[in-house]
Amino acid sequence: MRFDSLSLTLVGSEYPINVGYAARLAKNFGVSKLFLVQPKFDRRVASVYAAHGADMVDNAEEISFVQLRRRHDLLVATTAIPATKRSNANRLSVGPEEVSEYVSSSKSSSIVLGRDTTGLTNEEISECDVVTTASTGTEYRTMNVSHSAAILLYVLSKSKARDPLPRLAERDAFAKYSYELAVASGLQKYRAERLKKLAGRVAIRSRLDGKELGLFVALMRKATLAIDSHQVRSKT
Repeated sequence: MRFDSLSLTLVGSEYPINVGYAARLAKNFGVSKLFLVQPKFDRRVASVYAAHGADMVDNAEEISFVQLRRRHDLLVATTAIPATKRSNANRLSVGPEEVSEYVSSSKSSSIVLGRDTTGLTNEEISECDVVTTASTGTEYRTMNVSHSAAILLYVLSKSKARDPLPRLAERDAFAKYSYELAVASGLQKYRAERLKKLAGRVAIRSRLDGKELGLFVALMRKATLAIDSHQVRSKT
């Protein structure tokens, strides 16, 4: 796949060597842009490690996580600690091969890599659309940031474009009305919140297009209104 719609985002990076190597990889694979969230490293030193990818460091844009979310249709969180229980919807992960299909089908996407020592926070992961883990097959699962980037970019480079994913606004609407229907049906709010997160990811994995997803949104909206109307009549 072409990487002209893909960016790499480094969150809270402290070590210039890791940033430099990640920037070099971005240059190798033709990644369009490098974003930095709360950077804590020396750019001049990172540029040295980046070698011919020094321009990626020099032109890297410092950005907030909120701005990052607004600028991309698909955010892919990376973690070495995926969910061990299905109930932990926030960290349910898919393999790099599956992620590559979503990235190749997205209008704009970013691979989000966390801090050198602690990775991404739960809050940051929750802002992303999908989570992936490059499994080592051992108990020692945490890899260097640049090594993780290398594995993901290599797998993504082998993927082929597929039908476009539903846009972020369409997926958000599906998640929103899934939540509202769940609450209207009497589901506990914490479970409805979990369902909302899962609904957003189901919208990606379903491969439905925007119009098809819109039909489900319309159905859930009408069902929610019908339940609310019934409950009002029952109280009068």
